Amino acid sequence: MQNITVLTGTRAEYGLLKSSMEAIQAHDRLELSIVATGMHLSPKHGMTVEEIEKDGFGVDRKVEMQLDGDRGVTMAKSLGIGTMGIADVFDSLDPDVVLVLGDRDEALAGTLAAAHMNIPVAHIHGGDAMHGAVIDDSIRHAITKFAHIHFPASEKSAERIRRLGEEDWRITIAGAPGLDDILRGKYSSSEEIRSKYDIDPSKPLMLIVQHPVTTQPKKAGEQMKTTLDAVDEFDAQKVIIYPNSDAGGDQMIEEIQRRSFDGDTQTFQSIPRADYLGLMNIADVLVGNSSSGIIEAPSLDLPVVDIGPRQEGRERAEYVISADHSRQDIQAKINKCIHDDTIKQTATKESNPYEHGGAAKRICDRLISIEGNKQTLLRKKLTYDI
Repeated sequence: MQNITVLTGTRAEYGLLKSSMEAIQAHDRLELSIVATGMHLSPKHGMTVEEIEKDGFGVDRKVEMQLDGDRGVTMAKSLGIGTMGIADVFDSLDPDVVLVLGDRDEALAGTLAAAHMNIPVAHIHGGDAMHGAVIDDSIRHAITKFAHIHFPASEKSAERIRRLGEEDWRITIAGAPGLDDILRGKYSSSEEIRSKYDIDPSKPLMLIVQHPVTTQPKKAGEQMKTTLDAVDEFDAQKVIIYPNSDAGGDQMIEEIQRRSFDGDTQTFQSIPRADYLGLMNIADVLVGNSSSGIIEAPSLDLPVVDIGPRQEGRERAEYVISADHSRQDIQAKINKCIHDDTIKQTATKESNPYEHGGAAKRICDRLISIEGNKQTLLRKKLTYDI
């Protein structure tokens, strides 16, 4: 039996990992262990490790790595602390494979530790492109070069991994595992959401989720202000969710907290995954720069106003509409999403480039197939020569 250690550091990344974790836990040839770190252990961000436990998972280890602060130097120091703490945990758990997802510091810390300890790393969502958030792209591709098995979500992402010199046999196009719950209808019903969050079905509902652009941390507060000023003009219900812990996030939280919102606006540090998908399912528009607007929203036919450069370059559905950090531009694009029937029709008809169905099963099947091949996995070579 293989021990698969899943490392998770944020609410969003956990939501994308959850179906794979369930599949690993249910399989008789795989054993799941979980390491929670980063934002999961932050009261400011909702202590979302509790959500993992409420979902029925046992968290085997918790690694504190997040220093207080709102600057790049804080992120850099936290990465170092995380690498040290995670290395100790891996030394204790002795995993056969470490499974990580995406482009976060927590995933990079775990990957660095595992690779130095000769533990194979499997990476979900490698090969995606995010030209606007430069550190995110750099982290994602760095993880790819350290990882031994790749689970890209699309053919384009797989091709980027190949062009980074990775051997084709290491690559399995899995699709986005975060879509498994949507395709299986595993999210809160409209009735549950409207009751729990006091949503009036006769009024439009806007979801606002905006994170810092890591190359522009000093502008994060002003960018949040611009977005809030823009949505304030609309007679609609609004659900605002706090940003992540990247540099600039504290400024954005302060901007949210200093405002006096009307009764139609609710703010949350975090929202459980099933409820978040349920809110997306009944919302009229998602505003901000969350990756959920790129990956999950198209599978729920939800129009998206993607603000600023954070998701720039990422493969997306046609009706994900880009807007500048300008109140007028954001308002114009929101109006288009809410009132333009063409957008709504396109949202219903267009396919999601990340939707392949059954991603978690593909991931499990591949993990089983590599059992006993540790030395082969660890011997990496470039596929090109000069």
